[in-house]
Amino acid sequence: MKKQKITLAAAALLLATATGAAALEVKTGSDKVNVELYGQINRAIMNVDDGNESKVFHVDNINSSTRVGLNGKIEAADYLTVGSQFEVEWMANPSDKVSMEEESITGKFEERLMDIYLNFKNIGKFSVGKGKMSSDDTSEVDLSGTLVISNSDVADVGGGIKFYDSAAPVSVPPAEGEEVVDKRLAVIDVFNNIDGLSRKNRVRYDTPSFAGFGLTAAVGEKDVADIALTYSGELNGTKLKAAVAYSDPNKNYTQINGSASALFPFGFSLTAASGVRDVDDMPAGSDDPVFTYGKVGYLCNELFPVGSSALSVDYGVYKNIKQQNLGQEGTAMGVQFVQQLADWNSELYAAYRNFELEDTTEANYENINIVMGGARFKF
Repeated sequence: MKKQKITLAAAALLLATATGAAALEVKTGSDKVNVELYGQINRAIMNVDDGNESKVFHVDNINSSTRVGLNGKIEAADYLTVGSQFEVEWMANPSDKVSMEEESITGKFEERLMDIYLNFKNIGKFSVGKGKMSSDDTSEVDLSGTLVISNSDVADVGGGIKFYDSAAPVSVPPAEGEEVVDKRLAVIDVFNNIDGLSRKNRVRYDTPSFAGFGLTAAVGEKDVADIALTYSGELNGTKLKAAVAYSDPNKNYTQINGSASALFPFGFSLTAASGVRDVDDMPAGSDDPVFTYGKVGYLCNELFPVGSSALSVDYGVYKNIKQQNLGQEGTAMGVQFVQQLADWNSELYAAYRNFELEDTTEANYENINIVMGGARFKF
């Protein structure tokens, strides 16, 4: 009976969300705690052509994955807010992991955030738990309006697809008893936006904002650490946002990365990102991994009456990301369109992406072309 009640409650919540009903009250053990339930579903259809074959995938778009979470907070005093955040994601067929060999990947719950914080009005915010490191998303500042389908981490779409080498189209079968080792390069091996240290169990401090600037630092499990400087403001009607970070993952390298974006009053936007890893004991003649990325966009509120429309074009160059001694250079070019459905709290989107890979070997890698369309519903 208890299980049935839980199931019925969940069904009622989904029905209320889908029909636009008023949010259901989330009761807690204390009347002082304000709790907010939020989430989203982001699904897409992705067509991939690797130069040898093509295939259609039904994916979860991990530019902004399917997830659900709870925000809880208490206004403890005029100068202090105490709060927490719990968030999990569910990705069936993640868009960065499906491949020509594996087009169906069972979804599973994975924790994203389990965080507690104390936010002092004039002192800053102290956080402890599983959450964002200071450098997370510092390569992905973007005001174009197309972030749901494209950012500098271009491998979010098609990361698991392997480059087809037309110079060696036939693989030699292994001898009896030998293990098959696939040494082909995947998109994710070549394209990485060096975006800090992601989410970890850590302690983090954020300063209050001073004239739009903020400073944050974090120390996490396995002796990782980072620091970031951010900015958010407006100048003569132009929205500006930027971030730069230094991070130490306690491996054989440190890295510096950052990004900036400007949205002008007439809807035109410019976005740029870059990063470099300083690798210890590099082989002679090798270069450090580095990337540069740029996006030009246009945001229009009058194209369709249902909501704003955003169009963007981007291009990125990614060098020596994984195989530093091969002189690899990958280029990514894309076109994106996002249509807001304001009354439904949803977005429709479509995108085209081309990946190209060159290196110093005798390989002749075919380009990978991806067309993707989908929708995100937020609640």
